[in-house]
Amino acid sequence: MVDSRASVNGHATAAAGRSPHRRPQGARTPQSGRLEPGNGVLTVVAVTVALMPAVHPKLPGNSGPIDGLIALSVFVVFLWVLRNRAAIRLPYVVPMTGLVVTGLASAMLSASPAWGAMAVIQEIFLLLWCAALATLCRTPRALRVIMHTWALSATAWAGLLVVAVFAGATAIYGAPSGGGERVRLFFDHPNMAGNYFMIALFVVVASRCPRRLWARVGACAVLFTAVLMTGSNAALLSVVFGVVVAMFVHERARAGLVTAIAKVAIVLALLSLAWIEIGSPLVTSAQQSDNALLRYSVGRGAESAQGRVTLFQSQFALFEEATWLGVGPSGTREALNAEGAQWVKEAHNDYLGTLVERGPLGALALAGLMGAVATRAIHVMRRPLRPRLAAVIPVPAALVGACAAFASTAVTHEVLHYRWFWSILAVLAAVHLMARPDSGDARPGIGAALLRRSTLISTAARAR
Repeated sequence: MVDSRASVNGHATAAAGRSPHRRPQGARTPQSGRLEPGNGVLTVVAVTVALMPAVHPKLPGNSGPIDGLIALSVFVVFLWVLRNRAAIRLPYVVPMTGLVVTGLASAMLSASPAWGAMAVIQEIFLLLWCAALATLCRTPRALRVIMHTWALSATAWAGLLVVAVFAGATAIYGAPSGGGERVRLFFDHPNMAGNYFMIALFVVVASRCPRRLWARVGACAVLFTAVLMTGSNAALLSVVFGVVVAMFVHERARAGLVTAIAKVAIVLALLSLAWIEIGSPLVTSAQQSDNALLRYSVGRGAESAQGRVTLFQSQFALFEEATWLGVGPSGTREALNAEGAQWVKEAHNDYLGTLVERGPLGALALAGLMGAVATRAIHVMRRPLRPRLAAVIPVPAALVGACAAFASTAVTHEVLHYRWFWSILAVLAAVHLMARPDSGDARPGIGAALLRRSTLISTAARAR
């Protein structure tokens, strides 16, 4: 007896003109019921992720070579969306609308409206990149490609930096500019380079890529060495904060709240002891060290902290004198210069900088963005991920740790315009959407199965 289902499937396959075991690019996967991005669009976006450090040479509008690739990726992804009638994902659009509106309003009334408008355009551009990446990473396969590309490429960049430093290749690791032996690779400054490699540590842990434990440990060692070579105190402190947060949420999900609190308390006690016995004497020694890297990184910690305090005090004074709309995006330096402040610099703090430059409404929008990120992180950690998604993100707590590390860095630096900041937010949004109970990763219902069967039968009938 001939199986009627095999006959129908065979006719449907013949009518489509392809093997029953091959799935065309852009087709819906039977496991997820969602469109699977094709290799072409995945390749373009993966190359963009891999070349994220290509910030220099600087181009008009404070852009870099990477921004051209980001624009291409956004165009390709949304072209794929239109072609396949896929749903566009716009995570964080509500709080970012608040930041954009307050930024434009304050820019129009500021002393330099062009600079303020340029900052807002950059935010819209990065939001589009976040949306494109979140839209693309709609299946575990697509997410795997992006995460593995990020982990391996960042490790390769870190290896290049380490080799260049030991080989004395100044053209690669970046000539020191008022910062001793601190290196920056192709980033704007060493702190930006340190932040990139620091976040890559969490990406490696979250994806467990490389797969072998010894290779993964080696990748983390190379990345951490690159962080040390940048001499970024903010990156070092942020990685500690992010690891503690990741450990807490991981243990909270695995063993419960009491165990998580107990283990984190032990870690914090050990860190405090290490600071008293090792850290504090090391800082004192670094201040008089002949090693330029130590002197201009760990050794300058106290001086840098005092400078930040003075700068923040001047910004508070600006806020008290400014209007409710602030001094305008990227207007802190000019406003401090007009006031004759002791330290004339950019905001160096996303929280205070947003309050000063966009007013209380802008700070409220930033709080909304943080709330949106925290909500997604909580939902991701609320229950175990489905097997196919868990195979791609075995340690989702590391994504939460990366977001916490960014929140820590934002106290002393402005990270809202970092390309990899919006990349990690896009990954978190994609994991959150795939982890929802109503996501397409669930088994198709009876109605979907009947519809698919009727479609196959009708296709076979037309073929006859």
